Amino acid sequence: MTVIEPTEMEMVAGTHRALGMLSGRWAVDVLYLLAAGRRRYSEVYYEVGEVSKKALTTTLRRLERDGLVARHVTSHSPLRVEYSLTPLGWSLTEPLMTLYEWSAQHLDEAPGEPERQLMAA
Repeated sequence: MTVIEPTEMEMVAGTHRALGMLSGRWAVDVLYLLAAGRRRYSEVYYEVGEVSKKALTTTLRRLERDGLVARHVTSHSPLRVEYSLTPLGWSLTEPLMTLYEWSAQHLDEAPGEPERQLMAA
């Protein structure tokens, strides 16, 4: 079986696509929260922080569209909507932890705006 190595441009394009899935202001926050378990919309809203309902809804829909988050609706009365990570979403938890560990070790070394460094803390 022949393994075809990706070209540099294919690697760049794939990396851009993956980062695009995480690029929304609240995407990483929601993914970290859902890594702890299934949550109702209201729980996500209150636990994520200073996010508007519109921004959170947009983020959840985008993550669902990208296959990272699953939306579960119960048929009980009243309806109950919960969100959880899909297997694809779970597969991002390890790279996110690696990125966090890198940021904890190296962000102090990186020149940049002080507010950007504070956001990472």
